[in-house]
Amino acid sequence: MRPARTDPSPGWWFVLSAATALFVALAIASANGGLSGLLTVGEDFPIRDYVVADLGDIDLASGDGHDGQQYYGIARDPFGTSQVPDLLDNPSYRYLHILYPALSGGLGWFSPDLTVTMMLVLAVIGFGLAGSCSLVLNRHLGGNSTVAQLAVVNVGLLLAVRFLLPDALALGLAMLGVVLAIDGRDRPAAVALSLAVLAKTTYLVVPVALGLWVWPSARRRAAWLTAVPAVPAALWAMFVFARFGASTAGNLSAPFTGFAKAVDLWGNVSTGEVGMAVGAAALVGAGTGLAIMTSDRLLRWLLLAWVGVALISSQFVWEFGNNTLRVLAPLWSVAAVAAAVYVSSSRSRRNLPV
Repeated sequence: MRPARTDPSPGWWFVLSAATALFVALAIASANGGLSGLLTVGEDFPIRDYVVADLGDIDLASGDGHDGQQYYGIARDPFGTSQVPDLLDNPSYRYLHILYPALSGGLGWFSPDLTVTMMLVLAVIGFGLAGSCSLVLNRHLGGNSTVAQLAVVNVGLLLAVRFLLPDALALGLAMLGVVLAIDGRDRPAAVALSLAVLAKTTYLVVPVALGLWVWPSARRRAAWLTAVPAVPAALWAMFVFARFGASTAGNLSAPFTGFAKAVDLWGNVSTGEVGMAVGAAALVGAGTGLAIMTSDRLLRWLLLAWVGVALISSQFVWEFGNNTLRVLAPLWSVAAVAAAVYVSSSRSRRNLPV
């Protein structure tokens, strides 16, 4: 289908969304002592002294801070040969997500300041790539371009940029893999998906969904899109588990139990965190509904994959809404495209001649 002239340019949306994420991140950084403030180094977290020794006098957050400080440590020591693993909450889990910190730190060769800068640059690039590829996917499927623009307004992904976490890069690479697969470019798609899984292991559900999409008609394609992306992640996981032991950091649980347990704890967290968690729960409901209503098999498998991730996410993920929104950021992007396609198809049905 030839795109209408009024459709947004994916390149333009990449620039706009990346610039927006960069503006928000820099605004937050300026209020927190510079780019190092985005790491949210906690006063009580073990890695604090290591980061302070690297970056000098930085603003510290109360309590444990956030996970950006841990990925900074990995960026400075990507193979875990120094004291860094002992300063993380769970080195087995954190080191699985190696792509983002390894690139940010230049495999440990970059200076401390350049490492922090590259963490922001890669997160912003991932944010822009996720938004623009969502619009390309929508264009392929003939969805309503206005509705699809909701994919760019991804709060969970913006939180990942704000805290300098790997989610933005992972989603950007995953959406690039989906777009390449739709074009029939399986080998580059497999490369993009492999990198996405190395950025964050949860994103293995994307190649699985793509494999299920093509399996009935093209098993060789299914192998490229499903099995190949798992290989480098599996090899790296073998190294990490051999060195630190196996762990999922308690992020997985029996279906529905994580959410149920988290509800009982919402009275102990801030109203903002609860609001974000409730919004994430509404997103899961919307994703489930769209999976039922959509006629597109690819969108259905992608939606179900991330709804499944939500259902088996643990109490820790659901207790704090910023965690939940980041984990489910891909569901927001895919749901926006699915809604756009559904709106477009509904209008087409209404316009059929009687």
